[in-house]
Amino acid sequence: MRPIETLLLVANALTFFVFLVPLPRVVRPMRYMAPVAVLLAIAQMLIEGLRWQMAPAYALSGLFFLAWSLQNIAPKRRAAEQKPKHRLAISLAAVLGGLALALSIVLPTLLPVFRFPKPGGPYAIGTATYHWTDASRREVFSVDDKMCRELIAQVWYPAKQGASSSRAPYLQDSGTVTVALARLLNLPGFSLNHLRYVATNAVVSVPVAADQPRYPVLIYLEGLTGYRQQNTFQVEELVSHGYIVVGIDQPGAAASVSFPDGHQIPLPSVNTAMQPLIHQSLSPVEPASLLNGQTMPNGILPYFAQDVSFALDQLASLNNADPKRLLTGKLDLPHTGVFGMSLGGMVGAEACQGLPDRGRCYDR
Repeated sequence: MRPIETLLLVANALTFFVFLVPLPRVVRPMRYMAPVAVLLAIAQMLIEGLRWQMAPAYALSGLFFLAWSLQNIAPKRRAAEQKPKHRLAISLAAVLGGLALALSIVLPTLLPVFRFPKPGGPYAIGTATYHWTDASRREVFSVDDKMCRELIAQVWYPAKQGASSSRAPYLQDSGTVTVALARLLNLPGFSLNHLRYVATNAVVSVPVAADQPRYPVLIYLEGLTGYRQQNTFQVEELVSHGYIVVGIDQPGAAASVSFPDGHQIPLPSVNTAMQPLIHQSLSPVEPASLLNGQTMPNGILPYFAQDVSFALDQLASLNNADPKRLLTGKLDLPHTGVFGMSLGGMVGAEACQGLPDRGRCYDR
């Protein structure tokens, strides 16, 4: 959890303790934990950003503050004068408060704003994102038969240590990706929105490390329902040891892909659309599968594999002249590999069969 979130949970726990246990004179300042908890809740929302997992903690801090205010404003009564039903109400409130306190701790602990481990290699990590359009191919995942195939590629590369810029976000288009993932998992759309607060170890557009003339290249392919950053921990470790890694968002494989002009291509139905196309690639049958009116006699794997060939051409162009002035001359393309997650591994194998002379191409 983030620092102020932790402080808020501790303050709520101490406030609950103060309400239950009479305090000796030496710890009387703890009577003011309720106002402290409210101030921490406000600070957490303003500084770190609110998220739904912290909602019970926000509510508790407000209720504790209300009870504290009433306790200090209303006339005090001696415990002996309290009616039995008043004591029963206090006991019930203590039980409910304890359950609410436990819930407020469990939720953000199970779904935290996590941190990526620091990579073990000698290099820092830079990253840049590119939008590529393959004018030679139709986008089969669009009903518009005039739309060309487009890809979003994120490149992670070795950088000089000591970069002081702020870290790149885990998901650049978090609003789209998290909603799409939640939909695929049959969860409420807001369930994963806390991922927008996760930062990586990479820095955007810092210069490439200069101690090597070129770096070997690895192309990463996501799994079905995935996204290009889903193996970020692995990618960062590889980059820290001197690899350039290129993660590709492939429409039709990714949960959702957003493009610079604002249009999106969400993943079609996994069971009714994608699985038949994958099975057609593995065991072709007649009649062949259709996708948006186009016959797919060999299924979807060859189509996805063409993205790898196209990506290699784009990387060669970047190596000649990168418009971002980062990667020019830095890509060791004769030493290129491809690895992927689940469907990405299948696509990588398919791509390698068609690229015998394009470099050392391995799939995992």
